[in-house]
Amino acid sequence: MLRRKISTTYTVTKQTRRGTLSMANGMILPPNKWELHDPFLMCAEDWFRHPGGFDLHPHRGFETVTIVFDGLLRHQDSKGNSSIIGPSMLQWTTTGRGLLHKEVPADKETNVHLMQLWLNLPREQKLIEASYQDLTKDIIPTREIKSSNKAESSKVQQTGEEEELAAKIRVISGTSGNIKGPAKNIVPVKALDISILEPNFTLEEPIPANYNMFIYILEGNGSFGDDNTKLQSGNVLISSPLRNDDCNEESVLKITNEGVNVLRVILFAGKPIREPVVQHGPFVGNEWDDIIRAQKDFYLGKFAEL
Repeated sequence: MLRRKISTTYTVTKQTRRGTLSMANGMILPPNKWELHDPFLMCAEDWFRHPGGFDLHPHRGFETVTIVFDGLLRHQDSKGNSSIIGPSMLQWTTTGRGLLHKEVPADKETNVHLMQLWLNLPREQKLIEASYQDLTKDIIPTREIKSSNKAESSKVQQTGEEEELAAKIRVISGTSGNIKGPAKNIVPVKALDISILEPNFTLEEPIPANYNMFIYILEGNGSFGDDNTKLQSGNVLISSPLRNDDCNEESVLKITNEGVNVLRVILFAGKPIREPVVQHGPFVGNEWDDIIRAQKDFYLGKFAEL
């Protein structure tokens, strides 16, 4: 089986938004570099409190995936969806032909910490009907991996004690082991929230060989890939596809917890779309005519009001 190596690494820098003390952000995947991480357009980590957040704004031509790490986020959109999501919960929004939405703190006291990914849509599905998936904690399954330490396993058999939990993987999209995530995909995507609890434990996770992949490290430090690239909290890594065709071949990514505390990472892997991308503000198309049409439709009121 093919073994994954790391092609790019860098550190996310937290910056306070100009003119406000209520918002800060860092770019996990910078915009305008989509060829590097296709089908992922951009990804940001945000911190905000009232009156910060993202008030009413339009989108067209892609999907947003929002993971809340801390605080309570209120979401409303022009399709009639409304919800409050908290830590370890997600919203997966298909903007399609267009919608208006807002994402703001649920109250004046909460401090929100989240990451939001923009996921591209292929040309023939850019203008599909907008939709929304609310992925709450109770519907996201967890894969639990017991300790693989042989000496410990022998001790367990002799004493009758339970094996210790070495790692747990929340499966958001795609599969890990025999567990399938609840997210419905247009572009094939694997999304995992991985926590390696045991120091020096190594996880080997299959990734389709023709997928692009990135990881953001939330906590701890570890080594990644067969080149044992050492990274820590706040770092990003990208692993490029090992195959450029429609093969069904798998590759393996190795992750080792190099610290004494938990190593927690967010992993996204997806099949590249390999189409031209034009992005202007909240609109994504394949050519400038798509952007001009989106702006015209928005100003004509074709994106329904909340």
